[in-house]
Amino acid sequence: MSKEVNLEYKKSYTKIFVFFYLVQGFVQGIPLLVFPPYLAQVLGNQYDIAQWLIIYSLGTMPWAIKMIVGVINDKWGSKKYGRRFPFIISFGIFGAIWWFIMAVYLPTDNSIYFYLAIYYFMISLGMAFADTALDGLILDVTPKEKLGRIQGLTWTCLLLGMGAGGMVLGLIFLALQMVPVLFMITGVLMMISCIFPYFIEELPVEKMTTKQLGRDILSIFTRRKNYKVMLFTFTSSITGILITTLFGYMLLISLGIIKVDETILSITQGSAVDLLGWTSVFNLVNGVGIVIGSLAAGKYADQHRRKSVTLAYMVYIPFCVVSVIPFVLTGAYIIALIYGLLALMIFGMIQTILLISSQTVRGDIVKKEYPNLKSTYYALLISFWNGGQTVGALLGAILITYLSSYIMDFAVLYFLVSLFCAGVLFTSFLFFRLIDPADYELEHVLGEEHEVYFG
Repeated sequence: MSKEVNLEYKKSYTKIFVFFYLVQGFVQGIPLLVFPPYLAQVLGNQYDIAQWLIIYSLGTMPWAIKMIVGVINDKWGSKKYGRRFPFIISFGIFGAIWWFIMAVYLPTDNSIYFYLAIYYFMISLGMAFADTALDGLILDVTPKEKLGRIQGLTWTCLLLGMGAGGMVLGLIFLALQMVPVLFMITGVLMMISCIFPYFIEELPVEKMTTKQLGRDILSIFTRRKNYKVMLFTFTSSITGILITTLFGYMLLISLGIIKVDETILSITQGSAVDLLGWTSVFNLVNGVGIVIGSLAAGKYADQHRRKSVTLAYMVYIPFCVVSVIPFVLTGAYIIALIYGLLALMIFGMIQTILLISSQTVRGDIVKKEYPNLKSTYYALLISFWNGGQTVGALLGAILITYLSSYIMDFAVLYFLVSLFCAGVLFTSFLFFRLIDPADYELEHVLGEEHEVYFG
């Protein structure tokens, strides 16, 4: 184990981390929010949610293989520029280049799906690998007692960036039919965000032999306790995109904005801009929940990790199941709108509390168990988290395609998928309960629990 080196944590570091994650939110949010209505604008009513979920799953795959660069980043670095920065800047530029290429050439026929999948994959590859190195940098320089707050702030900006990138920038440039300009701007911002980490003082680069590296990596896969963390991480992320995407369509259907024709969701009134306008409002309301959840989780997770995660599950699981009921009980437009917006806020809040609390738990485990492999092990866990999202998107495409062959009522289809999501979340909660609190909980909390049970 390497000797621990304590560096002064400067306030400017938080600003750098926050800006990076805000831009990363643009990079992830624009495909999620802008690509579907852009496809509808280009191809007319040919937009198929199942096909989009397949493209989305391909675009998220690089986030599931983050460990590849994590291993390299933990072993090699530059004495002059640090261990993390060279990886952040190089992969950031790589991803930005693909934004520029997409701005220059994107076809307007059915081949757009093919090119969009390639561009999306390459952009995600650059962003995911740059993010891996930045995650390692955050764990290197952030004190344990600040970790929850930093996780809360960065993930708040990530999720707000995802919303703002699609809602504000996406809506403006889609309405002006200048989406390629949006791609160019995003590429420039991506490059800038990957330059700023240069100003963060890094830990000294220590040599690690290949034998030592191999031994430590092997222990990640041979220690039984690590599998509990991996399974918890993987299953906790499967439902997020799936349930909120379908709930958004459930609300749009209730408002009469779109209709369902087997697996195809097509616009029945207005244009792609109208659809993005509605989804932008939905994401804005969801973003309010995200902010509330982020602030609450960042503060509470620094006080009690276990209770914060448990609370999120206790609300999230039953809400998945009952979320469709108000749509079934009433056909009133205004009631459906009010309830839908409130539910989107609740989804944003509880999903964010679960995410940030879980990330804090994982960060603690990484710092405690693998101080020499922080980037590697954390990247592996994030890969499992992103892998869960990818699997969730693919399962969503499969479930929608299969169920819609027998069920023409979208409310029934949504309810069945929500039952699946609730089951996955309950399984994830059971995996979390198997993890020893001593591996992640703060010492004063463990001391209090010891007094309660054994005092």
